[in-house]
Amino acid sequence: MWIRVTVCGNSMAPTLLDGQQLLARKLFRRPRRREVIVFRVPDPDLPHRVKRVAAVAGDPVPEWLPLPGVEQVPDGFVVVVGDNPRSQDSRQLGLVACKDIVASLRGA
Repeated sequence: MWIRVTVCGNSMAPTLLDGQQLLARKLFRRPRRREVIVFRVPDPDLPHRVKRVAAVAGDPVPEWLPLPGVEQVPDGFVVVVGDNPRSQDSRQLGLVACKDIVASLRGA
């Protein structure tokens, strides 16, 4: 099963560009490190985001992510990052629940 995604903004540049249309495969498994995912966020203006998985459950929390008292990514969550260094990522969005991940862009 596939969904169509339109990239909004430059958070994934140079890999994905603003306005680019993509076909993403629905994800029925746990995401993998470095995989590009589409996930839901509680924002009516931009209900989905596209980011790269930086860490999965059981991985150490990356040094760049300040989560006081949390040393490992908890089960059922991932850490995300954009390919653009000025991207909004888990530093602003927090951990992303696996239940909110809707699709994967394999090969991106």
